[in-house]
Amino acid sequence: MSLAKRCIPDYYFKSIYAIDYQMLKEQGVKALFFDLDNTLIAYDETQLSAHTLEFLNALLEDFKIVVISNSNYQRVSKAAHKYPFVWHAAKPMIKGLKRALKKVDEPIEHVCLIGDQLMTDMLSAHRFGCIAVLVNPVKRTSDRWMTKINRIFEKCVIKRISKKYADAYAERLKEYVENTL
Repeated sequence: MSLAKRCIPDYYFKSIYAIDYQMLKEQGVKALFFDLDNTLIAYDETQLSAHTLEFLNALLEDFKIVVISNSNYQRVSKAAHKYPFVWHAAKPMIKGLKRALKKVDEPIEHVCLIGDQLMTDMLSAHRFGCIAVLVNPVKRTSDRWMTKINRIFEKCVIKRISKKYADAYAERLKEYVENTL
């Protein structure tokens, strides 16, 4: 499977609050892996907001939750200390996702990864074999230097997807591009 195809999300929603969690539940999803940076909080924030905490706590009625991040232990533990978390996940590699899977004790097909980047979150989800949900970044202007580099590559991949997989682009990426690029 090509890199471009592996970066196409299974679903796109504007934010974590807009995701159709009932649909995911009906598809057998039992565990949600949330990317931290620019999915739950901006890079220039250190704590989950009260609103986000309340939202995630409500999701715990139906799902197991793990916060997964490429950031360091200090950042992730400070922001996500109320939930199981994985730091230095090394996405798009899958070793961090394997560590997260052990925390929920569910099969891969019952997992959904939610994130804001094609080149890390969507690619790692597909390499791992779980559902991939793309959301808009919380605050794109807060991206770190490495993420800014990833976003350059992301533009190239999006261009390839728009040409080679036009239907998937129209259905799952066009609105993302219009909202973020």
